[in-house]
Amino acid sequence: MDFKNILTLKLTGIIGLLLIIFSLVLFLFSKNYFENDFEKSLKNTSINFIDFLLDSNNVNDQVGKIKNKKFTINNPSILLLNEANETLFEENALTNEIKSNLLNEIKNKESISILKGDTIYLAFNYKFKNKSLKIITSAININGLSNIKFLKISLLIFVFTCIVFTYFSGIYFAKQTLLPIKNIIKQVENFNEINLNERLKTRNGKDEIALLAITFNQLLDRLENSFKLQKSFVSNASHEFRTPLTVMKGQIEVLLLQPRTNEIYLSTYISLLEDINNQINLINGLGDLANANAMFPNIVNSEIPIIELLDECVSELYKNKKYKVVLNIEELQDEENTMYLKGNYSLLKSAFINVMDNACKFSSTLSCQVNLVCNPDFMTITVVDRGLGINKEDLAYIFESFYRSNNTRHIQGHGIGLSLVKKIVEFYHGKITVTSEIGKGTKMTIFFPNINAPKNFKV
Repeated sequence: MDFKNILTLKLTGIIGLLLIIFSLVLFLFSKNYFENDFEKSLKNTSINFIDFLLDSNNVNDQVGKIKNKKFTINNPSILLLNEANETLFEENALTNEIKSNLLNEIKNKESISILKGDTIYLAFNYKFKNKSLKIITSAININGLSNIKFLKISLLIFVFTCIVFTYFSGIYFAKQTLLPIKNIIKQVENFNEINLNERLKTRNGKDEIALLAITFNQLLDRLENSFKLQKSFVSNASHEFRTPLTVMKGQIEVLLLQPRTNEIYLSTYISLLEDINNQINLINGLGDLANANAMFPNIVNSEIPIIELLDECVSELYKNKKYKVVLNIEELQDEENTMYLKGNYSLLKSAFINVMDNACKFSSTLSCQVNLVCNPDFMTITVVDRGLGINKEDLAYIFESFYRSNNTRHIQGHGIGLSLVKKIVEFYHGKITVTSEIGKGTKMTIFFPNINAPKNFKV
């Protein structure tokens, strides 16, 4: 069943239910009104009958007149009893069971009424010239029953007609309501990887349909950006693999042209080994980048002491690459928790090593300075170098995968590190900023919330 029919049926069901409830309430109130009105008429008719009867001097002479007198109730049954429950007058006799039930009910009450079938039985106490009397009367509410029957049929016809009208009207309005969505669907069906630059037409409004179109356009923006990144990634990755493989192939072909000395073979093998290690590092970097794009699945986090982590990064860089990194702890808080952050040790270590490695690699002295400041809710790690610097035009792209500025292409690298660093920092709700000046160096600042920070804290 399509959404149009579901919407129509739900609308019809809701309106139908409301109509049924309204009609039922109206019917019950009307029925109650007819019954109460008839009960009052029956009581007044009985009192008028008894008053007319008791006011005459000769009861027997007046009975015929009473029978010929027209009252508002047709052919009522009337029973007049004295205080001792002795019958003084009876017209259209009642059954003994009804009499006894009604007499028992009015012992402690002024009046009582009972409905049995179509007949209303009414008993009440009545005083006539200081005499305590009891009147029991009954009649069939012929006009009331006719009115109730007519009302019931009218309400059934009314409810049925309204439900049928609502259903067919609902089909039309559901179709008109869903027409803009149908148009959006038609437009979306025409999108593919070729025309991702096109966008849905949005109406001049802020209704849900316009918001839906805007949301689709925002999704298309992200998809287009993802396709561009994917194409760029494939292009750059293929270049990063193809160039060293071509160089390695050329080296091997040169060796095979003629016999070489052992020194030439050895130097060529060392060069090939370096190229292979670079390719392995590239593959590992691509794997890390894929994990970052998948938001690091199955990652295990813990509380990490920032000083210990930075100290280990500094030691590893000095041991493996002979870089000189100076760690400067500028400001600490009295509370120890300000020096701890929540995260995965290996991921954060990889991020910091990448930043420090870049700073040293692009510095003429192969050195950098790392400054740590611990605030009550967050910590700041600043890495400063005195290297080549980065052009203003390049600053906006340094965190993109495989991006390398023209003035650093002569230095070995793949352009993956900073992209991975940014994803790791943002994954742990941090922020990274860069300022640079050509010929003077670069300052990269990383902000991380510590374990004291509130859940929604933003650095």
